[in-house]
Amino acid sequence: MAVAIVAALPMAAHAQSSDNSLAGSSPSDGATLGTSPAIMTFTFQQPVGSDEAFTVAVGCGTPAQPQSTGIPLLGDDDVTFTVEVLSPFPKGACTITWLLRDDLDQAIATDLIAFSVSADTPTASSVSTGSTIPTAASGAAASSIGDDVEPVGSTGGSVWLGGVISSYGIMVLFGAVVVISFGWPEGPLYEITQRFTFKMWMLALAGTYLHTAALTSSLTGTSFTASLNPFSFADTFTEGWTGAAAIIRLVAVIACVWVAYRPEAVLDDVSRPLAIAAPTVAVVTLAFGRVSGNLALIGLIVMILHVMAVAIWLGGVIFVGRAVLAGPGDQDLVHAVKAYSRISAPAILVVIISDVAETMRLVGDALFTSSYGRVLILKFLAVGVMLFVAIKARAMVRMRLGRVDQLTRRSAMRLRRVFATEATVGVIVLMFSGWLLAINPPKVSLIPDREYALVVPLADEAAGFSAEVSLDPGAMGLNALEVEVLSAPATIVGLRLEFDPEIGSYGRGTIQNIPLTGTGVARLSAADGLPFDVTGNWTVTLAAVFESGLSAVVSSPLAIVGEDGVVPTTTTTLVIGTSIVPSETTVVETTTTDVTQATTASVVTVD
Repeated sequence: MAVAIVAALPMAAHAQSSDNSLAGSSPSDGATLGTSPAIMTFTFQQPVGSDEAFTVAVGCGTPAQPQSTGIPLLGDDDVTFTVEVLSPFPKGACTITWLLRDDLDQAIATDLIAFSVSADTPTASSVSTGSTIPTAASGAAASSIGDDVEPVGSTGGSVWLGGVISSYGIMVLFGAVVVISFGWPEGPLYEITQRFTFKMWMLALAGTYLHTAALTSSLTGTSFTASLNPFSFADTFTEGWTGAAAIIRLVAVIACVWVAYRPEAVLDDVSRPLAIAAPTVAVVTLAFGRVSGNLALIGLIVMILHVMAVAIWLGGVIFVGRAVLAGPGDQDLVHAVKAYSRISAPAILVVIISDVAETMRLVGDALFTSSYGRVLILKFLAVGVMLFVAIKARAMVRMRLGRVDQLTRRSAMRLRRVFATEATVGVIVLMFSGWLLAINPPKVSLIPDREYALVVPLADEAAGFSAEVSLDPGAMGLNALEVEVLSAPATIVGLRLEFDPEIGSYGRGTIQNIPLTGTGVARLSAADGLPFDVTGNWTVTLAAVFESGLSAVVSSPLAIVGEDGVVPTTTTTLVIGTSIVPSETTVVETTTTDVTQATTASVVTVD
């Protein structure tokens, strides 16, 4: 991020050192440069101790305007500091004020270096300064937490398609195992059963492989073609619950080949445990598509019950419609249809209850105000149609098969038609479910939780504005930053965070514009973090301007510690004035909301 710079120092026109002094610098005193340097170097005559600190301030123009530079970095030789120029110096006269101080913040040496720049540096569009400071793309569009699909790159469609095909095949296999186990032991004797279960296994395997490859590409950043190599799947296993579940699902589906090829294994006492376990594990992994939000563990248990119930309902109705009702038959077919009707009733009830529970956990009152909620409404409508058809189908089973011992061709055809309708609507529901996995629920944050060493609450109760500013480690050097707006009276049109050091500390203040428009979280990682170049007492100020015309300015003291975790007591006599200039850069990762709608804008992927 850009660092706001200290103004030109009003004191110390000559070096003050009894222990060390500057041997040379670039730019040197009196130098004339063609354009602004990208790096400044300062070399001392003697090694600089690890407990000593070096600060630099640059001012250019008349009157002097502070310039943006990075934190001085000491080289391996212990005598040379390098300072990155974050924004090119303008044409004209410039002055460098440097200061070397000891562990008690007493001045060891300080001096001024005057130089001039002959011409302005071309803009960043034509010449790169070499800066690695992250900025948000000027054309980047904000996206909505509750409204937008999480970025999955070009593999998003493949993840969805593979997931739907995989879920379909796995659920049908599981439904077949349930129906055979509880109501149709004669099923494996029919050739059509064996052919159908093996086809569903091949479909499940193809869909699961496609889903795993696309997910690998999305999670690891590799190309989709490279992710088709199964050896690349190993990296996916370590990419959270979703990645691990995808790999376990693939292994479970491969293990299902035995029961798919020999469905009678379900009935054998020796082979039954494995024959049932493989499709059951495959179904359970479907519940790990989203393990997040409040009460995540309870949500996971609810989802496991949900996917198993859906597999019994949808997988069973597809299996019965395609295998059991393939044609007329004897009493065993009648018993199979009746058994499925009994089994599916409690499964349907579990599906409805679990859907309601997950809606309350993930959506809350945003059912009609978020895209996740609106897609969920479409899914609920499809579930309603499926439920209506299911009730009609069960009534038809009772009417046509209640007192008969054989399944006639006419009854089989009519039942197959209504079961096919129920299954078709079920597949549409499955598609909506896959769509929902690509949308972030309103009550689930895309920003992962993080612990911070220093948390500063800021509140203006009169304005109805409150926030928290967090730093880690809260010490001299680069710090991870988080700004969380907890409440706002209206949409925020400007939010500025400022850190000011204690007067006489020789430190440089910083200003960061925070791209939040309402309640939400903005973060800056430690690698690109907020710099503090001195320990001691600082003041943090958060200023907000609202769309209504109101504003709020809240300040609070904070202490920046040294490596030993102690804030030193300073007794300095040399006073360095400081001034702050705004930064054009924005926080790397942001999640923003207005007062009614959550939004997110990010230039990096959020895990």
